[in-house]
Amino acid sequence: MKREKQTNKTACKTKLVFNIKKIKNTINLNGSFSIIDGECSRTLFESEIFKVTFSAQKQDNIHSVDLYLSSNEMICDSETVALKEQLGIEIFGDGSFFEIIDYQTSFTIQFDQENSLFIESDEVKNGLLFFKK
Repeated sequence: MKREKQTNKTACKTKLVFNIKKIKNTINLNGSFSIIDGECSRTLFESEIFKVTFSAQKQDNIHSVDLYLSSNEMICDSETVALKEQLGIEIFGDGSFFEIIDYQTSFTIQFDQENSLFIESDEVKNGLLFFKK
């Protein structure tokens, strides 16, 4: 009689820990890291893709644009064009450090909340940043 081998496969859970600094119109994620199986790693954070949602009110409706960023890659031209056309927000940079160059109205930036933790500051609450016009 063959004995069946039982395996206990558990998915490796990754948590992103965002250390977001907002200084004037710049967003800096340096100091952010990943936690995988209890181990902290800045290098692994650089390989992760995370969602950043820009939202603004236009004509009594909330409009949003989602960007999927990696901290070590430039933000794609197509994404910056869509953000400017849809919300009037112009940005430049990469996923770890970008600048808000111009904006037409007040807006918010919400960083990925799925499997994420945030280091709180005066400017950032639960991954949410406000820009007032």
